Amino acid sequence: MTSGEHEARDMMGLDPWGLRRIEKLLLGLEGVGSLKIVPDGHGGIEEIHVLSSSSLGPKQIVRNIESALLAQFGLQIDHRKISIARVRSPEIAAATPAGGTEPQAATSPAPAVSADRRLILGNVHIERAAGQTVTCRVDLAHDDSVFTGEAKGPDFEKARMEVAATAALEAAQQASGESVLLSLQGIDSVGAFGQSFVLASVNGTVRRQSESLAGVVRVRESVEEAAVLACLQAINRWTGNR
Repeated sequence: MTSGEHEARDMMGLDPWGLRRIEKLLLGLEGVGSLKIVPDGHGGIEEIHVLSSSSLGPKQIVRNIESALLAQFGLQIDHRKISIARVRSPEIAAATPAGGTEPQAATSPAPAVSADRRLILGNVHIERAAGQTVTCRVDLAHDDSVFTGEAKGPDFEKARMEVAATAALEAAQQASGESVLLSLQGIDSVGAFGQSFVLASVNGTVRRQSESLAGVVRVRESVEEAAVLACLQAINRWTGNR
């Protein structure tokens, strides 16, 4: 490990403002509209999630982030830890005619490359119980089949997003069969461009090959529904490409 990497790790692990310095650097890069940095608990970076409305390609944004961290802090990060989610700028959204397509509609996930593999959201049901816990049931439809996933957890916003996403992935797992494994890597809400978004990171594995998948959805009805749709956006694109 270089002296710069030691300095960066010390900065993040011991200096409570160290992470803010990295965020400030990355937010100054072209194409980075908003971001979420997930520390690994040992003074390093586990994941970087970026929202971008720039026309700059995702690969170029990732390279810019890698170069900036290396040049400023001597910190090398695996490009696979960086996920880029594209959203339209408010100006583009305002110019969209009535009935036009948004980054993610409230009633259906983003179109997959192969429509016959796309899972469609049927229902998200949240049930609160005594003891400040919630149960979430998610129905996903494919052709004439309906798959239901269920999960339970604490009743606060971040946990409810995780519960909803877990239930969605359980239903998606039923639809995908044993050859595909889906697991939630992380989920969070972020603010960008005057709006709230839910960003989901999902791990998809098939034939021992894993891929980190990302989906981002604007919060419209609830963070739980947005969490489910963000997961669907990520996996529908992946399964469609397969």
